[in-house]
Amino acid sequence: MATGDAAPRRRGGGDHRGMVTVELAVGFVTAALLTATLAAVVLLGVAQAACARTSSEMARQLARGDMEVAATAQSEAPAQATFRVNRKKEGVGVTVSAPVAIPGLGDVVVTAERWAAWEPGVSSATPG
Repeated sequence: MATGDAAPRRRGGGDHRGMVTVELAVGFVTAALLTATLAAVVLLGVAQAACARTSSEMARQLARGDMEVAATAQSEAPAQATFRVNRKKEGVGVTVSAPVAIPGLGDVVVTAERWAAWEPGVSSATPG
């Protein structure tokens, strides 16, 4: 038998077939988890921004004594949002909280709070 006729032997003797398949599967799972995490962060960010916008607008309009526009701002809040209005001598504070459904985690509550000083001629005794 000539030395060139022998098949080359691999060192280590392990069979590496299927390794690419496993690496690809792990890559897909990682990509899916990363995508789900990013989607959850975006959902939380959007809900937080909506709560902040609503609480700011409500506090500003209540401080002006404009109950109608404050009610309009409240109607534009995220679904299932809860509101707390805190009237004090110095001004009015509004807290808006809303649950955000995150797959795998359940509901996560985001909250925003804003305060506005009473406008001249408006006081904490104003109804609303």
